[in-house]
Amino acid sequence: MEAAPTPDPTRAAAAPELALEMRGITKSFGPVPVLRGVDYVVRRGSIHALVGHNGAGKSTLMKIALGGHAPTEGSVRIGGTELTVAQPSEARRLGLGMVLQERSLIPTLNGLDNIFLNAEHVSRTRVIKRRSELAEARSLCDRLGISHQVLGRRVADMTAVEQQMVEIAKAVRLATNVLILDEPTAPLSYREIDALFDVIRRVAALGAGIVLITHHLAEVFAVSDEVTCLREGRVTLHTATAATDIPSLIEAMLGKSRSTIQNAPTNRAPVDPGAAPVLSVRDLSVTGKFPDGISFDVAPGEIVGVAGLVGSGRSTLLKALFGAVPIAGGRLELTGEPYAPRSPWAAIDRGVFLIPENRADEGLVPSEPIVENVILPVLPKVTSAHVVRMGRARGMTRTLMADLNVRASGPDQMVGELSGGNQQKVVLAKALATGAALLLLDEPTFGVDVGAAAELIRHVRAMAAQGKGVLWATSDLQELLGVADRVLVIADGTIREVIPRGDPGFSDAHLIEAMQRRRTPVREDVPR
Repeated sequence: MEAAPTPDPTRAAAAPELALEMRGITKSFGPVPVLRGVDYVVRRGSIHALVGHNGAGKSTLMKIALGGHAPTEGSVRIGGTELTVAQPSEARRLGLGMVLQERSLIPTLNGLDNIFLNAEHVSRTRVIKRRSELAEARSLCDRLGISHQVLGRRVADMTAVEQQMVEIAKAVRLATNVLILDEPTAPLSYREIDALFDVIRRVAALGAGIVLITHHLAEVFAVSDEVTCLREGRVTLHTATAATDIPSLIEAMLGKSRSTIQNAPTNRAPVDPGAAPVLSVRDLSVTGKFPDGISFDVAPGEIVGVAGLVGSGRSTLLKALFGAVPIAGGRLELTGEPYAPRSPWAAIDRGVFLIPENRADEGLVPSEPIVENVILPVLPKVTSAHVVRMGRARGMTRTLMADLNVRASGPDQMVGELSGGNQQKVVLAKALATGAALLLLDEPTFGVDVGAAAELIRHVRAMAAQGKGVLWATSDLQELLGVADRVLVIADGTIREVIPRGDPGFSDAHLIEAMQRRRTPVREDVPR
């Protein structure tokens, strides 16, 4: 990409130094305090990371900045002007934009139409002025270093990074002062993340202040200038990024070291390499992804990691094993019996459960209570005489919530009201309810803080210790190396390498290199 644009000196001189200024922010919901006197400022032209575990207050703080909540106490200024009315439209008018974790694009529309959605250029006769929109969009893309090709391409046909670029362009068009980015890199590949960071730096260079909300702490050091950490509604750390490190951030977030969390005892038995596999895959092919077929096994008690760039086929593999994507050929065996799932329901009946990458659309019904989400895949267990026995259902749900430490008022609380980490625990509760023999995990800790991620890891390890098989696909290589017994590296629809724990290649550097490799021979089989 081209070099980042030079800031406009006229604009910089005329604008206040602070793009966003939040002072003494306190927020309570009823008797429960969520924020306790928080100061958070974002300087114009800088990137300010905001970190903290789920429930720390990050989302509430940003909702106050967006005008979604009014603070109980404190003030908000955007571009030097006080936000006196708690309405998102007023925050947008003052020049604040936000890119959410979940896509807000319309898949059937092209990039141009999405950028101007609900903000079209219209004539006096209410006709959309396409030339005017196209001229502004091309100028915006030029300033951000984004290819014009995304303007004419349908969102459904775009790559993940192209979709994220359109999201940013859409927000930047309105975000003259502040741009808030909520977990913008998932599930991008390393190269795509570099491209996205370049765009973020360009936005900052144009004079806006950037808020970067992320659970991936390496990203904080890759792109931000300052970092603020929240814990239990208070600021526990605010410093220049260059003046801190990851252990200090984790201690500020949790009050304890990451190693203490990740190395907590799991009572997990070692994997028996001679045991009959839970899953056996031979020459599995999926049209457009695995044309030559792939083969591997998952042993009882084994966590097999799946590494690959976006588009490599790692998500397709899990969906095919779950019956959500048609299988074109090959042979599958599950616990020694032939397995050919034609639908997710058929997979669940055979003891296979998928925790999907997109929990909001594919893993949960946010508008329904926790109990109804948990029992959805196991209705026969709580049904008699064709009637769902809600007492039985709530009892099952309460037990699972206690086992997984789901923080909620009870089984009847709406899932959409929970934090991201607790929503992911509800998806895991569904898997536990089914008693699955094979657990498929696709980006299981996406949008989840370090503490909640560690809890999920412990529970999955405990399931593996019971003799279940696990396939764990993620773009977070440090996470993968921390949980997996072996890692399958997928590139171009082929398993390039199978790397066991203890092998010299069991490292993030080697995995990155292996994932980038194109059409090279597969490494020889390595004993588990």
